Amino acid sequence: MTKEEESILWKKPRQRWLLGIPIGAMLAFGLGAAALGAFNWVLQQTSTNEFCYVCHSHRAFIQPEYEASTHFANTSGVQAQCADCHIPQGWWQTLWLKTRVSLDIIPELMGKLDTAEKYESHRREMAMAVWADYLDRDSSYCVSCHSPESMVLENQERFAQRAHARATETGQSCIECHQGLVHKLPENWREAWNEVASADGVGGDGS
Repeated sequence: MTKEEESILWKKPRQRWLLGIPIGAMLAFGLGAAALGAFNWVLQQTSTNEFCYVCHSHRAFIQPEYEASTHFANTSGVQAQCADCHIPQGWWQTLWLKTRVSLDIIPELMGKLDTAEKYESHRREMAMAVWADYLDRDSSYCVSCHSPESMVLENQERFAQRAHARATETGQSCIECHQGLVHKLPENWREAWNEVASADGVGGDGS
């Protein structure tokens, strides 16, 4: 850029109101960046276990099951959070899921799951919804931590070796064999699983 072009570019406008254009653009950019940062902060804060436990049903019924599972305490010391298993990766996918599940606040406030009896009566439908989501996403929640390609099959039990080798060869989804790892299975869960699997066009029976 020549000195003449630079002088034209940075030349003070004759009319003062024209100064508002670059100043307004800079302010808009700054406010937009701040708003986006604040929004991302809110997304992160609403993905923590502590936020999930705000709901009575989560603290009373889900938290004890989770803390009794190997996803909470195990020999490796690696802990999976609620978000790792229930919030998809990707900004837009996260935003869409949070927008959709925000409607769950209504039945929670209406006491749909405020007793153990009510929770158990809805366990089947909740499990089926999660299983269907896992099938739709090809168990992407699982493979974000458990990469089949990184497994050392020789260090696994013989049954697990065969199962994981077969799953890799056939493209089988993790959820097709792994149900009830963290949360208790509903009554007649195999029947419920087969219903979900059939709707998705995969094999049933579970593990």
